[in-house]
Amino acid sequence: MELLAKSGIVGLILAGISIITLAVFLERLVVLHLERRRLRQGRGIMENIADMIRTNTGMTGEKLAELISFKVEDKIEHLSSSITFLRLSSTVSPLLGLLGTVIGMIQAFKQVSEMGGAVKPAVLASGIWMALLTTAEGLIVAIAAFLMYHYLQHLVGRIGKAIAREAEVKILEYGNDQD
Repeated sequence: MELLAKSGIVGLILAGISIITLAVFLERLVVLHLERRRLRQGRGIMENIADMIRTNTGMTGEKLAELISFKVEDKIEHLSSSITFLRLSSTVSPLLGLLGTVIGMIQAFKQVSEMGGAVKPAVLASGIWMALLTTAEGLIVAIAAFLMYHYLQHLVGRIGKAIAREAEVKILEYGNDQD
């Protein structure tokens, strides 16, 4: 907590971003876990696809596949919502850390100029230490957000492939029923 106080307003902003990032990650993780469970049970989007097949019995297999494809894309887009915040967080956090460093260096050199010619190395080192602290904070948030983003993207990709595979099976079954 002491380190956060020493890193100033930029450190507080980074702390806020890290909390939001973690919240988004956990929310999406729960949503994706529940979606995987529904998919294994044949519920959720698979029920919707089955209903679409039942209600569009006169439609050709090709048209039905296109219609279902749109439904699958919408579902994947829904599952991916909010994940882009993690990518934004991983991009902005190091920039904020750098901003904090620049602000800290300005403050350190301001203290040096106010001291006249008698520069105390401890004052300069203290200012530089505090300035570099925000860079470290920014990098920590960025690395964590980057890993979270790619993990969730991986999960969405796996779920998307599973949905597409199951939808193809249902469409093929529909086509065989039409013969």
